[in-house]
Amino acid sequence: MRYRGLWFIEIALIALLFLVLTVPIQDYAMREFKEYLRHPSSETRKAFENKAAEESQLRHKIAIPIAALVLTLAIPLYRMRFRNPKAP
Repeated sequence: MRYRGLWFIEIALIALLFLVLTVPIQDYAMREFKEYLRHPSSETRKAFENKAAEESQLRHKIAIPIAALVLTLAIPLYRMRFRNPKAP
């Protein structure tokens, strides 16, 4: 039973990691984008690009601890797999 619970947590964390890495943070750079639309210039475009790059860095900062947890949880799952008599 503990084995299945760990697998459920592992799959949920992998799904969360996938979502953090692929789904952008909504409205993160919206203010800069709207400012660029109102006043198109190289400064406002650069501010928007910097904010968009900052969002990507933030998503990676969030993903690193989740990935570490996924890898840490994979070790006991791998070891328990061979001790479980029901596993093929």
